[in-house]
Amino acid sequence: MKRSIIKMAMLTAVVSIALIGCNNSPKEKEEDLKDAKEEVVDARADLATSRLDSISDFNKYKESIEKKLIENEKVIANLKSNNTSNDKSTQALYVKQLDKLELKNAELKSKIENYKQGPEQKWELFQVDFNKEIDDLGKSISNMAERNMKK
Repeated sequence: MKRSIIKMAMLTAVVSIALIGCNNSPKEKEEDLKDAKEEVVDARADLATSRLDSISDFNKYKESIEKKLIENEKVIANLKSNNTSNDKSTQALYVKQLDKLELKNAELKSKIENYKQGPEQKWELFQVDFNKEIDDLGKSISNMAERNMKK
C-alpha cells in the first residue's frame, strides 16, 4: 500500500511538472507571433535594401564600363585614321586587326547592355569574367598603338 501511494505521489508530481513546463498561454503565443511578424517585416526591408544596393552597384559598374568602351572606340578610330604604313599588305593586316578589336569592343558593349541581373554569385562571376575580357581588350589596343608608334 505504501508503494502505491508513493507511486501515485510521484506520478502526480511528474504530471504537475509537465503541465507547468508546457506553457500554453495565448498571450505568450501572441507575443511570439508578433515577434515573428516583425522579423519577417525586417527581413523584407533588408531584402529590398540589398536589391536596391545591388541595382545601384550594377548601374555604377555599367556606367564605368561604358565609359571604357567608348574610350576604346575612340582609340581604335584614332589608330585607324593614323595608319601610315606604306606597305599595302601590312596596312591591310593592321586594319584587319583593328576591325577585330572594334568587333570585340562592340561584343562587350552588347554583353553589358543585355546582362540580366540574377543571383549575386552569378553577378560576381560575370563581373570577374567581364573585367578580364575588357582588360585583355585594353592590352590588345595598347599593343596596336605601340606598333603604330614604331612605324
